[in-house]
Amino acid sequence: MPGLDGLRTLAVFAVILYHLNVGWAPGGLLGVSIFFVLSGYLITDLLTAEWRRSGTLDLRQFWIRRCRRLLPAMVVMLAAVTAWVTLARPSTMPVLKGDAISSLFYVNNWYLIYHQVSYFEKFGPVSPLGHLWSLSVEEQFYVLWPLLMLIGLKLAPRRGKMFLFMLSAAAVSALAMLVIYDPGTDPSRVYYGTDTRAFSLLIGAALSIIWPSRKLSSRIDRFSRRLLDGIGILSLAAILVMIWTTNEYDAFLYPGGLVLLSLAAAAAVAVLAHPASRVGRLIGCKPLRWLGVRSYGIYIWHYPVIILSTTNGAEDVSVLKAVFQVAASITLAALSYTLIEEPIRKGLLGKGWKKLRSGKLGVDQIPLKGWITGATLLLLVIISCTGIARTPAVASTVQALGPASGADGSSPVSQEVSAAGNGTGNADADASGQQTAKGGDRHDAGPSETSAGSPAEAQTPPSAQGQQAPPDDAASGTTGQAEDPPSASGKATSSANPVGVAGTTPAKAGEPGGSSGKASGQGADAAGTNAPPPVKRNLAVSAIGDSILLDAAPYLQLYLPGIVVDAEIGRQMSEAPDIVERLRAEGKLGDYLVLELGTNGAFSSKQLSRLLDSLKDVRQVVLVNTRVPRNWESTVNTALRKAADAHDNTTLLDWYEASSGQSFFTPDGVHLKADGAKLLASLITNAVGTKK
Repeated sequence: MPGLDGLRTLAVFAVILYHLNVGWAPGGLLGVSIFFVLSGYLITDLLTAEWRRSGTLDLRQFWIRRCRRLLPAMVVMLAAVTAWVTLARPSTMPVLKGDAISSLFYVNNWYLIYHQVSYFEKFGPVSPLGHLWSLSVEEQFYVLWPLLMLIGLKLAPRRGKMFLFMLSAAAVSALAMLVIYDPGTDPSRVYYGTDTRAFSLLIGAALSIIWPSRKLSSRIDRFSRRLLDGIGILSLAAILVMIWTTNEYDAFLYPGGLVLLSLAAAAAVAVLAHPASRVGRLIGCKPLRWLGVRSYGIYIWHYPVIILSTTNGAEDVSVLKAVFQVAASITLAALSYTLIEEPIRKGLLGKGWKKLRSGKLGVDQIPLKGWITGATLLLLVIISCTGIARTPAVASTVQALGPASGADGSSPVSQEVSAAGNGTGNADADASGQQTAKGGDRHDAGPSETSAGSPAEAQTPPSAQGQQAPPDDAASGTTGQAEDPPSASGKATSSANPVGVAGTTPAKAGEPGGSSGKASGQGADAAGTNAPPPVKRNLAVSAIGDSILLDAAPYLQLYLPGIVVDAEIGRQMSEAPDIVERLRAEGKLGDYLVLELGTNGAFSSKQLSRLLDSLKDVRQVVLVNTRVPRNWESTVNTALRKAADAHDNTTLLDWYEASSGQSFFTPDGVHLKADGAKLLASLITNAVGTKK
């Protein structure tokens, strides 16, 4: 069925485009669902054919064939990647170890779910094995499905009953995704889960019951051929449109979009598997078929190649590099197919073992190619095992880091924002996947607070209190840092002491750092960091945000004395309503509220609209948009702009535009250096109070 090989090519390249962050294919992750439908169809087709032929299912041989097909190539890839990381990228080893071991036993998806690792929100060191969760889902299906098929075929051998059973099971899985999915939050749980993704496999399986490949004939009438091709074109077009228009945070995707995609993929499979389909012959042309045959190898190699050849975060993006990464992935897959997969599929290991046992396998009978391949694999395995054995595992592809430490080991904001022992200093993930602060306690779940000092203290300069105001060249940004998952928090709430700043001049509207009209922050440049705004003492201001707000917090305390800052690493917009209500109940919700959220993922427009509707009693809400080189950036900024236009008491601060083309960021392209943190604080200060 060459058309199905062509469909494999479409699916694998959709995933590659997604991992390359290509803007016109934000839904490339849907390629995985296409693979699931294909696997469900082909595996069930093989099992039912064996049942018709022999009246039973040889489960042992089925599992051996699956292992022989899938395991050798993956073991080689794991050995090669782990060896490379051990020698060239040892900083990545802690996040790779857990992924490598769980992938080897095909439980990686549940490992990631248990440790609350996001598939979408990756900051800091990223595991080059983060894509292997899907192979775990498939292998779990290969283990369980033949058993269920054997029971089902014995109890209900009629096709109609089996078809209804499979569709019912698919409906239960889709319902599980609908129930578990929480709109506006990270969807990784429903994305990884075998329970919530099984419907794609089951839809493919159900198709094989009513559309078995062995009963498809190339002899059909002209009308049927046209109808078949028409369905094929429409289904492929639907798949391409969804790849083009959806993204991982699309509210349409999880409540039903993935089900529709799976149905479209099933229709495409039905057409491309049919020998009379002209669309099948077109999609199954030699180049696409060649790639499709090697699609498994391309899939397992492309992500390590992309991650391990990307050395400078968001700035390390180019068409030339992308072409090189794709070419390298195809080359490695071709070598794996020729040297590993095909020889083993054809019984190389079994034949060699029989010859060895009978004494017929001599050293002189092993070809040079065999010696080179064997020696290379042995070396890779030794290096890999050495690297894994000496490295503690970090149960996350995301390492959480707070604001950069000061000279005394504390965060620049820890003395004014955080209570002792609960600062947001640099954090490392320990072996259990929890986040711990260096030299401090584990982050508490709730915000740590300091009360405003006495009136005498309030007038005392920071230096007189034993505190140190952030110098102009202080590294208040978070170097090499990453947002941690929402479950691992480091909150900071502040009623900062009033602090005077001498020698400041106002930034006028329209100038760098100024605010004018509905959107503020337009046209800012690096010079704006040398012209801090005047101190605004008499405004009651609250600010809610994530680690970007933490970066700017020391300067906000200087420019807006008395500001209440509630910022948390990894915070999502979905948490904001509860924080607003808590601040309101505690009497800390000011007349002016700054919302800086969206760094860690998208949210629904309805979610934001409901939040702003609850803030009608606030004189002004300042929405700070985001610069985050991730797929959700444009989604977040569009939602913030529309919300600002729709609410009279809301101002949009255009941080995306203000930071354009500037070197304000650490290598992850998100967190702020000192000049960026100072400029953001200046822009926020100038925006606050523009609505009376």
